[in-house]
Amino acid sequence: MKVVDSCWSPCIWTNNINTACKAIAFYTVSASIVLITLIAYQMNGGDSTQLYNPLFEADVRGSMQYVGGFLIYYFICLIIFAIMMIHGLRRGVRGWLLPWLVAWFIVCLFQLVFGLWLIGGYYIYLQLVYSTLINWIWMGYNIYCWLVVLSMYKVLEELQSPNIELLWP
Repeated sequence: MKVVDSCWSPCIWTNNINTACKAIAFYTVSASIVLITLIAYQMNGGDSTQLYNPLFEADVRGSMQYVGGFLIYYFICLIIFAIMMIHGLRRGVRGWLLPWLVAWFIVCLFQLVFGLWLIGGYYIYLQLVYSTLINWIWMGYNIYCWLVVLSMYKVLEELQSPNIELLWP
C-alpha cells in the first residue's frame, strides 16, 4: 500500500513516483556533495562559528577531524546508496532501496535531535529558534522525500509478491 501516489514538493513536481525517486536520488547526491565541501572547508580551518552549525563546538585540531571525517564518510555512503537506489529502480528490485531508506531516516532523526539540542542548549538566543524552525522545515521536506521512496518500495513489493493460486481444493 502506497503512502503517496505522486510527488508534489517545492523542488520536485511529478505524477510518477519512479521519476520522483530518481530526482530524490539526485537531490541526495547534490546535498551530500555540498555538505562534504562545507565540512572539508571547516576541517581545514574554515569558519565554523555559527551556533546553528553542527560542528560549532568542535575543536579544529581535535574532535572536528574525527566528527568531520565520520560525516564525510556518511555522506559518501549516502551518495553510494542513492546510486544503488537508481540501480534498483531500473531493475525493479526493492532491496536496493533499503540502504537509502535506512540512511535517510537516520538523517531525519539527526535533524530532529539536533533541533532539540539547539533549543535545549541555547534557549537564551532567540535567533536559534528561527534556525531550528528552518532546520525542522528542511527535515519535513526530507521526511516527505523518504515517504515517496517508501511508497516506491511498497509498489515494488506488490510487483514482486508472488500470486499463488490453489489449483486443488
